[in-house]
Amino acid sequence: MKKITLLSTLCFLLLTLVVNAQTPPNAFNYSAVARNAAGQPIATATIGIQITILKTSPTGASQYSENHFVNTDAFGLFNIVIGAGAVQSGSMATIDWSNDNYYLKVGMDATGGTNFLTMGTTQLLSVPYAMYAKSAGSVTGGSGITITSVSTAGDTLYLSNGQTFVAGGNGGGTGALVLPAITTNAVTAITSNSATFGGDISNANGNQIMERGVVYSTTPNPTLNSNKIVIGNGIGTFDTISALSYDYPHILNPNTTYYVRAYAVTENNISAYGNEVSFTTLSVGQTGPGGGIVFFNKGNANGGWQYLESATSDQSTGIQWGCDGTSIPGTQLTVGSGEVNASLIVAGCNEASFAAKLCNDLVSGGQSDWFLPSRDELNLMYKNMYLNSQGNFNTSAGYWSSTEYDNSIAWYFDFANGLTDYYGYKYYALYVRAVRAF
Repeated sequence: MKKITLLSTLCFLLLTLVVNAQTPPNAFNYSAVARNAAGQPIATATIGIQITILKTSPTGASQYSENHFVNTDAFGLFNIVIGAGAVQSGSMATIDWSNDNYYLKVGMDATGGTNFLTMGTTQLLSVPYAMYAKSAGSVTGGSGITITSVSTAGDTLYLSNGQTFVAGGNGGGTGALVLPAITTNAVTAITSNSATFGGDISNANGNQIMERGVVYSTTPNPTLNSNKIVIGNGIGTFDTISALSYDYPHILNPNTTYYVRAYAVTENNISAYGNEVSFTTLSVGQTGPGGGIVFFNKGNANGGWQYLESATSDQSTGIQWGCDGTSIPGTQLTVGSGEVNASLIVAGCNEASFAAKLCNDLVSGGQSDWFLPSRDELNLMYKNMYLNSQGNFNTSAGYWSSTEYDNSIAWYFDFANGLTDYYGYKYYALYVRAVRAF
């Protein structure tokens, strides 16, 4: 709903117009507080109200007029339904709300008669969409958009491109829905499990953009009910690189086609979308050069590697992380950090046997560059291998990562439930699975 407040220059009325879903067709609710010349409420009295709807300007031609005779309460408040009074001229049903500006003129007779004194005229910035829908061909902002239905409540408009609008409009006074100009950028940095999404809002068409971002789905025309990534507000260019990490937790499925649209939500809770783009994530599951299973493809060889492969079996079913009480600074959680993490651990820990050293000493498939994966690399192994019945992982205990939490605790991954937020004492005996990058 949207409220419009009218202030009389004579301060006789405090008027509030409310679009309400429970009113009859071609009608909407209206509430006001009647006041006398001294500004005091006209309490517990019968008053006369005349409503006139004008076209184009505050002095334009009358399209409809009706009278009401109502009782005020102890605070001077009264309620009427515009469109349900005693008709004086015109018809609400014939008003084309979409093709012009419309104004509401209010008259009052404090004695309950018909000697109406004009209290004020204000522009109508909101009407129920059940009324607007008759002429909604004036909706702009996209090609080939048609109305598919209007909710029984009368305040939600559904368009054929999947967009949904609620009562309020853009505040332009015409009743037409003028959408922000939104462009969905081409998807870049595509890997087997991630990609960079973005968009641009070049013109808000008088709307304040309260929220913007991208939506994506495995089916066309994603909406706010699909996967959503919020990336700030206002006009301008935006992408997921600039999104905070906790706003961008998505892990995509490999070898899957996704559909993406940039979106914006205005101050009137109107959601609008840009053009749709699609892309397909890179494939995994093939056998790597070390005889393991490729579980991640980042799409390029920057940094000297493109793929991560996992050994096909565990290197240990119970070994300590090692170096309990010793800090190993510099380890990271992220995908691509496991090899450096493991090198830091091996260099900083002088014990004879521990998880990272076990992987570092492994020679398998003719390869000797295996290492203990980072926490997020273990998460991808769960997503791309375990959930696809690959890798023969054990769910009775966690798997050590190469990511330290503090000098006595390190992160591990639980394949029983796929949760990443586990950490345990370094002296715990947990499983180990080596990986390598190539």
